[in-house]
Amino acid sequence: MSSTAAVASANLSADPRRPDCIIEYKPEVKRIEDDDPDVAGFVALVLAAVGLMIANRTCLWVGLVFSVESFLNQRASESALMGTPTSMILFSVATLTVNYLPQIMVHFK
Repeated sequence: MSSTAAVASANLSADPRRPDCIIEYKPEVKRIEDDDPDVAGFVALVLAAVGLMIANRTCLWVGLVFSVESFLNQRASESALMGTPTSMILFSVATLTVNYLPQIMVHFK
């Protein structure tokens, strides 16, 4: 028993770790500015533009869905790179209106 106590005390004195040099781990604080960009907003703008150019209504409707998703997921500090999500919804609705307008105008003539 005394030999194990001697080995244990020898291990404690031979410990190379220094408690005065220990740095406590602090997790990194994630800022809002470091979040991923608004991918849904970008897809909404691309689909609305492509749908307007090639008159594809499926692209326009999917673009409207993505713009609503972008509006619902907007952040407090939204960058002005692509505009606000509200303007993306308005752009999607405007492209849908332009695409459906010839069919609507036929009924009024």
